[in-house]
Amino acid sequence: MRKYQVVFFGTSEFAVSTLNSLLESQEIEVNAIVSQPDKPTGRHQELTPTPIKAFVAKTGIPVLQPESLKKNSDFEELLRNLEPDLFVVVSYGQIIPKRLLEIPKFGALNVHGSLLPRYRGASPIQQSLLSGDTQTGITIIKINEKMDEGPILFIKRMPIEEIDTFETLYAKLAALGGEFIAPVALDYIDETLGPIPQDHSRATYCEKIEKEDGRINWKVVTAEEIHNRIRAFTPWPGCFTIWNGKRLKILKTKVQADAKEKAGVMKIHTGESGEKELWIGTKHGALIAEKLQIEGKGEMDAKTFINGYSSKIQEVPELSN
Repeated sequence: MRKYQVVFFGTSEFAVSTLNSLLESQEIEVNAIVSQPDKPTGRHQELTPTPIKAFVAKTGIPVLQPESLKKNSDFEELLRNLEPDLFVVVSYGQIIPKRLLEIPKFGALNVHGSLLPRYRGASPIQQSLLSGDTQTGITIIKINEKMDEGPILFIKRMPIEEIDTFETLYAKLAALGGEFIAPVALDYIDETLGPIPQDHSRATYCEKIEKEDGRINWKVVTAEEIHNRIRAFTPWPGCFTIWNGKRLKILKTKVQADAKEKAGVMKIHTGESGEKELWIGTKHGALIAEKLQIEGKGEMDAKTFINGYSSKIQEVPELSN
């Protein structure tokens, strides 16, 4: 029996689980992979393959890495010669032009890390945490020429736990995409699963996260909002403030919503267990910092930080943005 021919578009670690699922399918053959060009990384700026390229290094599957998909006739001809039945796109990093989407017999599917139409755009996982959502999931859509606006084939929901950060949620959603992409793709091809248009009136959008988004303004943001920001921005870009002339990263927190503390001021409190705690006032409520990292030092828990800097905290309690 002829296997369905799939060209996979993906770049980041988020796409690995989905690609692996397709490679393990008995009815699907991945005959080419399209990924972003290798980029220099690290102190020595060594050219490093994308996570997807590294994952398939020993499979023999050709990896195509065009700089751009726009007006790239050579790349277009190459795709047409592959005669694909389907494109599968996950965390690729470029918008695929309409003329390319029309090449495969059954079009193109995308695995998106949110419950569309909510959180279209570049940072859906971070946005779900920033918003304090209690559930998220993956949506598999048929791609059209507009970003994340294609009709929905499948949605799978999952809870967001209080301890989840971007890092943990990213891994869970990546695994969820891998679990369902192959059966959904086959049901779609067999026409046992039909696309349903999105309700565009309910759509929300999220922007690309920038490094400066991690800067905390204690006087304009509540404890709950900062706590959610820390969860969303772990491990990158991280949340930071300036204390005693140095950058101080706040890595893990708890919320004391009803606390009456001055915004941007650190205080040492004695907790219910008798242990010393580091409290920081915000616009509304306080944060209890559990893990921190001061510029030039490694990560430390609050107890270690207090033991090392208690006199300095009393001398210079003010934090700034």
